[in-house]
This record gives sequence, C-alpha cells and structure tokens, in this order.
Amino acid sequence: MLNNQFIILVADTDPVVGAVSARLLSSALEAQTAIPSPIVRVLVSQAELGFVYQPELPPEVQAISQPVVAATTTETECANLVVGFSGVDEMKVEKLRNAGISAPAVGLCQFVLNLNELTKSYVNQKSDDVHNVLVGAALQLGFAGGSTECAICADKVRDSLDYWINIADTCSKFAQFMQQLQA
Repeated sequence: MLNNQFIILVADTDPVVGAVSARLLSSALEAQTAIPSPIVRVLVSQAELGFVYQPELPPEVQAISQPVVAATTTETECANLVVGFSGVDEMKVEKLRNAGISAPAVGLCQFVLNLNELTKSYVNQKSDDVHNVLVGAALQLGFAGGSTECAICADKVRDSLDYWINIADTCSKFAQFMQQLQA
C-alpha cells in the first residue's frame, strides 16, 4: 500500500523544530499537490511527541491543525526522503542506514533553493517521475557536498516569529515545486 506513496521523514536535530516543521510541511503539501499528498512523518516515537514543547507560534501557524504523526516501522522502511530544518539528526540517519534504508537526507531549506534550478528542466511529470526527480535531486545535492544544516534555521531562534514564518515559507516553496513539476 505504501509502495506508491512518497514518504518524507522529518529527522531534525531539534525535536520542537521537527514536530512543528512536520506539521507545516504536511499542510503545505496537502494544499498544493495534485497527486496524492506525500506522507510526512516525524522520526520520533509517538510517546516522545507528547513531551515536545510547543513554542509561541504566529496565529497563521497556530491555525494549521495538521496532526504531527510519528513514523511507523513500515513508513520508515519505505521512506523516500529524509529532511531536517535546523539540521538533519545524523544519529537517526545512521540508524536508518544501518537498517538498510537509503533515502537521501537533506536540509530542506538548502534543498528548496537547489530545486528552483530543476523546475526549468522538468515539467509535466507523472507522480512516479516527480518522486524520482526529487530523490535524484536530493542525491545530487548530497554528492555535491550540500549541507544538512540551514544557517538561518541552525540559529534556533525558536522564540522568533520570523523563524517559524521562514520555515513555513520553505515548506510552501517545496510544495509549490512539486506542483510545478506536475502542472
């Protein structure tokens, strides 16, 4: 059942950023994509999610009621992409690699900047092709020495409203990129 789904795991170095960002990314993708929305899951246990501090968020972000869901074992095994915002949790990625899961891991902020170049090259893709384009682009970014951290997000100014707006903007740009590929 999950074989045709595009699964994105959020493995952020900061659990608060990971939980809020997963909610923002899931909502942006659901609003923008024509193909079945990618599944966005956080790479923490559901029990850990209950203890994640929820910072003060802008009203626009608070209004997003998308649930944050921990990745199941099956979803983790079928993952296509691993993302981080303040940074990709290398220990979690190492566990994935040890389990034989080879989904590329990228900092979404830098990845989105690199995706803008691809929009010109790939248009009108079938959903499977869109998935392949995204995975290929993530692999290229990694092989080219791309960072798994974003300088802005790594500052971890979680109490700044601009911080959360920037993350929401990054999620929106990623969703728009996916939609542009399908248009």
